[in-house]
This record gives sequence, C-alpha cells and structure tokens, in this order.
Amino acid sequence: MSVSEPGNTPAPAVTAEGEAFPSAPRRLQYVDMDAPGPGQSVAIAPGVRWARIPLPLDLNHINVWLMETDDGCIVVDTGMAASIGKDAWENIERDYFSQRPLRAVFTTHIHPDHIGLAAWLQERFSVPVLMSRRTHELSRAMWGGEGRSLLSEAEQFFQSHGVTDETQIRAMFRPERFARMTSGMPTVERFVADEEVLRWGVGEWTALETDGHAEGHLCLSNPTLRLLISGDQVLPTISSNISFMFGHGDPNPLGSFLSSLQRLRALSEDTLVLPAHGVPFRGLRQRVDDLTGHHLEQLDKLAALCTEPKVAMDVLPFMFRRELKDMHLFLALGEALAHLEYLVHAGRVRREWRAGLINYITL
Repeated sequence: MSVSEPGNTPAPAVTAEGEAFPSAPRRLQYVDMDAPGPGQSVAIAPGVRWARIPLPLDLNHINVWLMETDDGCIVVDTGMAASIGKDAWENIERDYFSQRPLRAVFTTHIHPDHIGLAAWLQERFSVPVLMSRRTHELSRAMWGGEGRSLLSEAEQFFQSHGVTDETQIRAMFRPERFARMTSGMPTVERFVADEEVLRWGVGEWTALETDGHAEGHLCLSNPTLRLLISGDQVLPTISSNISFMFGHGDPNPLGSFLSSLQRLRALSEDTLVLPAHGVPFRGLRQRVDDLTGHHLEQLDKLAALCTEPKVAMDVLPFMFRRELKDMHLFLALGEALAHLEYLVHAGRVRREWRAGLINYITL
C-alpha cells in the first residue's frame, strides 16, 4: 500500500449531511487505493483490513476495521440496523470470518451508525461487545427505557432555545425513532477505559477517550504501526458535529473536543488515520490544525454577533449557509449551542433568561 502524493488526489466527497469541511489541497495525503465495496474488505496495514458497511442516509457508508488476532479477528464499529448493513456483514462473514472467526465487537461511541448492529453481531456470532463505560450509560438511557423522560426533557430544552414547533421536536426525538436504528442493547462484557492497552494482533492498541463529538468516544492508537482508528473524532472532509444537548453530562463539549484534538496531535507525525467516514489519510496534525482553526473562527463570529442578545435559533443563519430541516436543524442547533456555551465558559458571553428563552449576550 502507498499513499498518494499531496494534491494528486482531491479530498473525496463523502456526504451532504453535516458540514463539509475538507482541508485545502496538499494538506492531506490519501491512501492510493480504491475504497472497498459494500461488504468487501482490503488490507490497509499489517493485520488490519478496511471494510465498508452501507448506511441508509446521505452519509452513505461507515468504515469498519477488521483486526487480526491469533485465533480470529475483532471488528471496530458496526453500521446501522438496516437490511443493507446486515447483507454487507453476511458477505464479510462468507469471505473473511470463514477464515478468521469473529471474536469480539468494539464500538467507538454511541451513535447508531457505530453501535447499531452490535447486538445483532453479538447474537449471530456469540461474541463479547466492548465499549467505554460512558457509551454504555448513554446507550442504556437512550434505548433501555428512559426514552420517554428524555422526550419531555428534549421539548423543554429546545423550546428554551427558540424552537416553537413541538410536533417537530416529538417527531425527531421519540424513542421509537432511535430504537429502529439499532438492533437492541448488546450485553457489554467489558468496559474499556482511557489509556487501557489492548493486545490485538500486531503491536498494542491504546484506547484514547476523546470527548466532544460524543461522550465516551474512544479512538485506538497503535504506535508500532503508526495507526489511529479515529472514529468520528477526526474525519478528512467533514467537521464532525459537536453538540451541547439535553441528557448529556458535558457542560462544554466544544472545549472537550478541542482538547481531545490536541491530544491526538501529539501522535507520530506520519500516523495513518483510519476514519469512520471517508478515505484513510496521513496529515493528522494538519487536519487537527484545520479543524481547530475552523471552530475558533466560528467562536469569534458568534461573539461579535451576540453584542445584541441572541437565542440559539437566531444564530443558525450566520453559522450554516444552507436550508436546515428535520434532524439537520437539531444537529445545527446543538452545534450552535456548543459554541455559545464554550464562549460562556471562556467568559466572553453570558447566559440570561428573558421571557422564557435563554439569551446569549457578549460581555
């Protein structure tokens, strides 16, 4: 395997969902190989294979990683509970698991495209599922019976930030909607902690808890192979959604995200990044710098905008230059709030209740 020369391969288009934010040409070096088709896999590094599971979304795929062990393999992330995803895994079962049986499933974080088929794979292959303790807590709250109370919390939360359509809130956050994206709650036989070393295949993999995009998000770093399985923390052409949201415990998710980026930036300069979406690449430090700069620009923009009081809904047209509807609207609102709350914690903006709404005002 080789990597393309900088600038020879344009940043590949990945999705219409979320905010497209590719690095400039020559900033990243993409692997010089074709992406695997649905349910196919290709060697990407010693003992590691790259596979793709299709998603029924604008974001039409997730990369999953097959890691060889002495007696089989471990998979990282699963795809969403949809027939096209199950079909792809059945292809992998026939073409790869028949030689290297599946021994465990590792999920990087709570989002349905990463955890959605964990229970299905566990039941099909009778294997353990591994994740962070915080991912398990959030999963249990979302799909384990607390959904109705979360729905009530969602209504109060979004109304306080300027959303007036209660029907839209209920449609987006009803528990059944999220339940359909997963195959159920897996039985978690092991929680993986920050900086825990996992001895899988070639070298050792160190789990790095990198909050911001999702609480309890785990990346996997292999210093021997100079590999980083980055989940959604670092993507080559997308700025991952960072949301301040109801039901979460992190009061400053953007602060957590930016700190996590700096932690990853300290890895070897020639690290090959294996992202959850898009094409593997080298240029981790450049990508971290580009993402950090993007968020700092957004923060300055919002601080200037809030010289007059603003609710979160007011700032969306200044942050997102496109039509926002359905889940995209709520993701955008969560992102705006993450930036506004960062400014509150930095002492640049204050939060104030006015007529039942939370306003943000520059100090």
